[in-house]
Amino acid sequence: MTQTAGRLSAVTVASRATGDTASGPPRLLCIGAHPDDCEAKAGGLAALWTARGGVCRLLAMTDGSAGHQNMAGAALAQRRAQEASAAAAVVGADSVILDNPDGNLMPTLENRHKVTRAIREFAPDVIVTHRTNDYHPDHRYTGVLVQDSCYLVMVPNVVPTTPTPAREPVVIFMYDRFSRPSELRPDLVLD
Repeated sequence: MTQTAGRLSAVTVASRATGDTASGPPRLLCIGAHPDDCEAKAGGLAALWTARGGVCRLLAMTDGSAGHQNMAGAALAQRRAQEASAAAAVVGADSVILDNPDGNLMPTLENRHKVTRAIREFAPDVIVTHRTNDYHPDHRYTGVLVQDSCYLVMVPNVVPTTPTPAREPVVIFMYDRFSRPSELRPDLVLD
């Protein structure tokens, strides 16, 4: 996993993780494309985070309404929302699912503003997300939206109705095995 944005050092994150600051428990925001991406790719990290007193949110960019071989539409979206909520509860996190249709996520200004708002409202110390060269377009565009939002999250006149956080989050990537255009070369690995 690699830091891609933000000014928090590993020492700052570690000190917040042990409760050495007065600003509250450390906050982890996992942003995946679908309900199950965060749970499958970062569920262990979320469990460790909350077990050590941190706060975690699992956010899905799409409703999950297309990602099944036998089900689709509203019934599938409802099932996946229930599963995501139950999985989040197991690791001590909460679950948020945005209203974008599965398989149709685009890096639009509207979606960038949704992500910027979500980051500002939760005020995470660390964000976990997909890389921008993921093979699945929903995953790839989630990575792009997080990247673009993190670049602008501290700019008060972008999404001016939601206050900027006290600090920029550190962004790390979920593991993947994709090799083109480049493979993941982590600076930090969390098992």
